[in-house]
Amino acid sequence: MRINKLIFKNIASYKGEHELNFDTLLLRQSGIFLISGNTGSGKSTILDCITLALYARVYRLGKKIVDIISKGETSAYVKLTFTISGKIYESFVELNVKNIETPKSMLLNCFFDNKIIEGRTDVLEHIKSLCRLDFNQFCQTVILPQGNFQEFLTSTPKEKAAIIDNIFNLKKYDNLEFYLKSDFERTKFNIDKLLNSESYEKSILDYDESECKSLKGYLDLVDIDRLEIDLENIRRAISLCNQAIASNERYLGLEIEMSSLNDQLSSQIKYLNSLEKDHSLQKELKENLDLDRKVYLCSDFWSLKNLVAVQGELFNDIGLLDLELSKVMNNLEEIKDLYSNDFNFNYVKELYNKNCNLFNLKLVENDYQSLLLRKNSLEDEKKELLRSQSKKNDEIKSISSEKSNFDFDKYVYYEALKLFQTFNDELISKYRDRLEFLLKSTDKEDFNKNKEKNIIKIDLYKELLKYLDDKNFSIESDKEKLKYIEAEYKNYQHKDKLSLCSLKELYALNSKLHLIQNQIDELKYQLSCRQEEISKQEVNALEFEKNNAEILRLIGKNLFDKYINYFDREKILAFENKLEKLEQFKAKKKDLKIEISLKNKNFDQNLLKIKDLLLKLNLNLSFNDYSSLEREFNVVLAKQKSVENEWNMLVLNLKNLEDLKIKTETQIKFTKESILTLKARLNEEQNNFINLISNLKNVFFSSFSFESITDLEQINKNSLSFLQKLSLSISSKLEFLSRDIEKYKIKLLNFQTLQKKINQQKINLDSIRGELNLAKERKDKLDVLRKVVIRSSGLKYYVQTFLINDILRLANEKYLRWIFPDFELKTNKESKEFDFLIEDKKDVNKIRTVKTLSGGEKFLVSLALSLALSDKIRDSELKIEAFFLDEGFGNLDEDTLAQVMPKLSKFQMMTGRQIGIISHVSYLKEMIKAQIVINKISKISYIAIENL
Repeated sequence: MRINKLIFKNIASYKGEHELNFDTLLLRQSGIFLISGNTGSGKSTILDCITLALYARVYRLGKKIVDIISKGETSAYVKLTFTISGKIYESFVELNVKNIETPKSMLLNCFFDNKIIEGRTDVLEHIKSLCRLDFNQFCQTVILPQGNFQEFLTSTPKEKAAIIDNIFNLKKYDNLEFYLKSDFERTKFNIDKLLNSESYEKSILDYDESECKSLKGYLDLVDIDRLEIDLENIRRAISLCNQAIASNERYLGLEIEMSSLNDQLSSQIKYLNSLEKDHSLQKELKENLDLDRKVYLCSDFWSLKNLVAVQGELFNDIGLLDLELSKVMNNLEEIKDLYSNDFNFNYVKELYNKNCNLFNLKLVENDYQSLLLRKNSLEDEKKELLRSQSKKNDEIKSISSEKSNFDFDKYVYYEALKLFQTFNDELISKYRDRLEFLLKSTDKEDFNKNKEKNIIKIDLYKELLKYLDDKNFSIESDKEKLKYIEAEYKNYQHKDKLSLCSLKELYALNSKLHLIQNQIDELKYQLSCRQEEISKQEVNALEFEKNNAEILRLIGKNLFDKYINYFDREKILAFENKLEKLEQFKAKKKDLKIEISLKNKNFDQNLLKIKDLLLKLNLNLSFNDYSSLEREFNVVLAKQKSVENEWNMLVLNLKNLEDLKIKTETQIKFTKESILTLKARLNEEQNNFINLISNLKNVFFSSFSFESITDLEQINKNSLSFLQKLSLSISSKLEFLSRDIEKYKIKLLNFQTLQKKINQQKINLDSIRGELNLAKERKDKLDVLRKVVIRSSGLKYYVQTFLINDILRLANEKYLRWIFPDFELKTNKESKEFDFLIEDKKDVNKIRTVKTLSGGEKFLVSLALSLALSDKIRDSELKIEAFFLDEGFGNLDEDTLAQVMPKLSKFQMMTGRQIGIISHVSYLKEMIKAQIVINKISKISYIAIENL
């Protein structure tokens, strides 16, 4: 939070309208500023205006706000501009003598969205939600009024507890018993409700189970086994027919593939022959180029190449020396003309330094453009993330749609079949053991006594075992049909995991969007600040142009263009250096002439050596000048390079041709092996086709009649059309069988639906019982907790102790260890009272009361404690950039002030906040340069911002 501007009218001794801008460059750049003036001039009134605009309250006046209006005036107002989280707000409050206690008229203008909030209640609630601080917390965090600064350190234990209760709203713990009792009654009512639900669900479940038992008895009377056997035979015939069709198609495909491989083998052999022919031609060309390369590889040619390079270096050195000599001559001429006049370089340098400082301020506009580009880039990134978010949402919807297609009822039925089969197996084992026991005991006397009864038991056991075996066969058949459901269930679980991963990715996208939005808001605030600074710097442009014109008049246009550069201060230093080195330039002129003469001599000697080598190598080059020699020699080098490139290309081509030959030979070998493999597969497929036709004939002869059984004897590899017609004919017989079992399936479906309903009812009943157990457990815990809280009076004291210890920890670790490392704040552990003690490490860790501190020590320890309390109060996301200290510095002597002020500066550097000090002490006026001076003339106060 930052206070930007304060405008007020007719407040206390300030008659008329007054404006105080805290965003001026002087106040923002200074870490600490002073609000100074004589006693009673109205220094603390500035803080009263801030709290009045934000909370409609004045710390020193209590409820009677009307007393702050200037005498003789009937109305007053305060307008405060402040910034929170990069967003600018303006609060307006109007006072009238008719409203004695509270102002009625309040407005809040939100500049970022042009929204205006009216009404005292709405404005105060909105400001409190923005600051996340109430009035008392604001006075402990942003402003420290008179009499409140050292209050927390020096107050009595009861007063400390009252301060903690008031700031952190600990009165809520007094009402804890009421809340626990209400929660206990709600839980008790919920238990009664769950008991009624349990009774209702149990009655419905009993009725449905009786209906399910009746329906199962009906299904057991239907013999479906015969129908299933017939259906299985027809399906087997269809399967064999389809397998024969697929085998026939594979056989024909293999024949086509073998024909293609034979054609491929023929083309590969032709390609190998062409490669061998190309290889012989390339080899002959390489041998011819080897003869041309010998000339360029001899030592004389390399010596010639080095001499030409040396000649070029000499030519360039001579040119550079001539250029440097020309520069020295120009510098001598330039300095000579300027030196003869009555020229004051220090005055020119002073004007240049002023313009450099003004020029650096112009860079704010470039900074503004870079911030604007950064903001636009972040907004584009935000749009891209929004598109990704939309795609991820569509992906989650698609996965949810695919999950809903899974037939969960079939999976439940499949699992039920497995359980039912296990139950049947146990019954079969049980009754078989009883039957064997009866059969073994036929010769015993006990058996003969109840012979007729035992014979009936044996017959019943046999019938029951036969029935259970038939039922097992039916269950096994249904399980085979539904075996595919296991794979579908695994796929369903996989989709569930995908959905979870997509949700995590969507959460990451939302987090990133939130971070980017925060960065955009921060950039908007920086842009508004840069815009204001640009407008302020326009005033400096006129002074910059005036200084520029004066420099141009003194040194002339040529020297101005050459040496006056505000990007490069080195040029003005070079100009100053030239004025001091006139004699050095003269000596350098003489040395350069001697060096140029020596270079020309070496150039002529090297040229004679080049001529001798050219005659030896029989090369005809021009010697008119170095440029023509270099140009013609470059042609020779280009020819050498061309020969080398062509030779390297031929070597590479020969290698590639050899690789292609090896590759083609390998391919030919592989193709031949593939042809042999295909022949083996053809034989295997033909045998498979014959076996399938044989099995199909057996099915026809054993299961049902067929009009054209004799046609099966004539089937061969070209009978694909006949097999397809046969498959269609067999498939048509399924319709007749389906009609016979349709009625059974309807009954079975009703049975399955009822079973599913019963299972769901059992789940609901278990869920209700689970909730009932949790509610009973919660009721017991609430009862115990309620009794503990009612009988105990230490909960609020525990919270107070925790908060005070944490505040002392923050004060010690974050502030005192930097400014007073020998001091550490503690509480009296031997007492339950909140007595503050100080441990002095210099004095052998002696623990003493805070009342023994000197004035300066008490001031800084109180400030550290207040800042720690401020850190504890404020929201961690609320950045407070400034605070005001309205404390009686007049009670401190100059020695104490000399001790306090460096420590206070250290506080400012640690926290990074802007500190405003309200005082009339002369010593502070000398130490703090940035001041807001309050002058009171004829009982009327005036404000001025000064840099002393």
